[in-house]
Amino acid sequence: MSTDSRDINDLFDDIVLTEEKHARQGYEEGISDGRAQGNQEGYQLGYAQGVQLGEELGGIYGEVVAQQQLPHTEKVQRTLQQLRTLIEQFPRTNDPEADIIGTVELIRNTHRRLCALLGTKKDVDGQQNSVTEERKDFSF
Repeated sequence: MSTDSRDINDLFDDIVLTEEKHARQGYEEGISDGRAQGNQEGYQLGYAQGVQLGEELGGIYGEVVAQQQLPHTEKVQRTLQQLRTLIEQFPRTNDPEADIIGTVELIRNTHRRLCALLGTKKDVDGQQNSVTEERKDFSF
């Protein structure tokens, strides 16, 4: 009789262990699926943000190259060259040591300073207009 009771206890142990095994297996599968999905979402977000940043820096770089072809004061020329150098030295690979946010802010601030020196500013559309352009004022 002891062998029968032993078999029943082993059977109950197997049932409990099976539940634990399936719970552990489900947990591990959920973790791996969650990581894969999170990595995909992170990749898509990073890619979209990278494209926007690339467009912004490319537009500034194009403006700088075009302005360097025109005659300007020494101060404007130095600012143009500084801005061009900053953009050319911007990291193009994943470097954990690179301060991307700090570099982008420095580029944006230098660009604002350049716009002030040139007497231009950005519209809502991102288009540059001369400050001296005549604008219609519809206020009363």
